[in-house]
Amino acid sequence: MTDGLHTLASSTEVPTGPVDSLGPEGWAARPEAHVVLIEDRQLVARASVWWMGTPEPGVGVVGHASWENAEMGQRVLEAAMERLRVEGCTRVLGPMDGSTWRSYRVVVDPAPHGDAEPPFASEPFPPSQIGEAFELAEFGPIAHYVSARVDLLPDRADLWAETQRQLEANGITVRTFNTAQADLELARLYPLIRDAFAGNLFYTPLPEAAFLAMYAPLVAQNDPVFMLIAEREDEPIGFHFGFPDLAQAARGESVDTIICKTLAVSPSARGQGLGGALTLGMEEAGRQRGLPRALHALMHEANDSLKISRHGAQIMRRYALLGREL
Repeated sequence: MTDGLHTLASSTEVPTGPVDSLGPEGWAARPEAHVVLIEDRQLVARASVWWMGTPEPGVGVVGHASWENAEMGQRVLEAAMERLRVEGCTRVLGPMDGSTWRSYRVVVDPAPHGDAEPPFASEPFPPSQIGEAFELAEFGPIAHYVSARVDLLPDRADLWAETQRQLEANGITVRTFNTAQADLELARLYPLIRDAFAGNLFYTPLPEAAFLAMYAPLVAQNDPVFMLIAEREDEPIGFHFGFPDLAQAARGESVDTIICKTLAVSPSARGQGLGGALTLGMEEAGRQRGLPRALHALMHEANDSLKISRHGAQIMRRYALLGREL
């Protein structure tokens, strides 16, 4: 392929180069096109674009962003925006790898209260030149998110036991995920998670088959005590998914942190304290497994999960989703 900017169909084989790989999905998150920058016959910058099935009509998405410096990224983003204009888009979001089900956001404040901590498992933490390129391309924050930490979890075993008794008095039971019937469990949880997240900013539906494919490997390697299901009359009305921070192990550190990741409460069960109860149960499960520290991951500033997290947690990172008019 010759040097310069190229816009490629999604089925085109993308050239290799020093730019980091896209991870296990490769280029397979079904973008409509790719924009690549070739220099000296090497891939030095690239992004993918989506204009079909995006969160709103007329909204395009730019993701899979990777480049060696911000100036290269700006060139790719400008070419990506031009393609979206041609397709009729009037607004663009990024970085977002297709939808909010996949990686999105940039870090805007890595350390609100002192030294920055290393990235935790599953945290979107693109290098600084990603956000810098979006800024050069005149993108600005349109949604804000935070992660928060609890540095020392207190012993709340008695409180968790009493909370479960109170839930049971209201017809709600909490149990752990049955990994022996993982496919059945996930199929039962899918309507709950679909409905619980439907009101989230820039939400797009995820087909059940894609949901099962996404979560099956996650639940297979996780401890069931970190997957709590709340049920009323045998129907799931709440789900909390957490996991140990294995990024610590990858750095050669002792794992001491439970990541409270996905919290879903049925619209029919909101306003009853169920989200707070499940968070209490997740933190207590972590403490009893020898994980005295908790991270409440990637909460939108307006979500109920942030209200829950404010009780005893301190913000450790701030993020933003960026956008602009075309």
